[in-house]
Amino acid sequence: MEYDVMEACLNGHKVTGRLRSQPFRHEKFCKECGEKTISTCPSCNSAIRGDRHVPGNRHVAGQIIPVDVPKYCIECGAAYPWQAARVENFKEILRESELGVEDLREVEAALPDIVRDTQKTESSSLRLKRIMAKVGKPIYEVLVNVVTDIASESAKKTLGLK
Repeated sequence: MEYDVMEACLNGHKVTGRLRSQPFRHEKFCKECGEKTISTCPSCNSAIRGDRHVPGNRHVAGQIIPVDVPKYCIECGAAYPWQAARVENFKEILRESELGVEDLREVEAALPDIVRDTQKTESSSLRLKRIMAKVGKPIYEVLVNVVTDIASESAKKTLGLK
């Protein structure tokens, strides 16, 4: 089993998951949003893991399994630009709400455990759920959409988003 290289734009739109095997799919800019594209981690310069190639045998052809755009680099653990931008967007939306300074600090402290599966994901997610209940309906709906994009699978489950 082998992985190809993914190319995605800085907003997280997948251009191709087969850049190595099909270099003609390369695009300098995203056709969906016009943003520049990358195929390596900006932090460590490792290739972004693309589609998975499952080799066949002499009787069965190989198979290609598409993969989703990752949130984090598997080599250095850094958030890719699209994940970092989504987290920052979440914080900005919270600042637009009428939450107090203490609630904002509490969410800021909980976010690292919400965006990744950790030993504190569930408790941090419950804390976030309690605080999000304090914002008005329009902001709440936007926050739910954004947190669905940035949260880990465990956090989504605890938040009731999955």
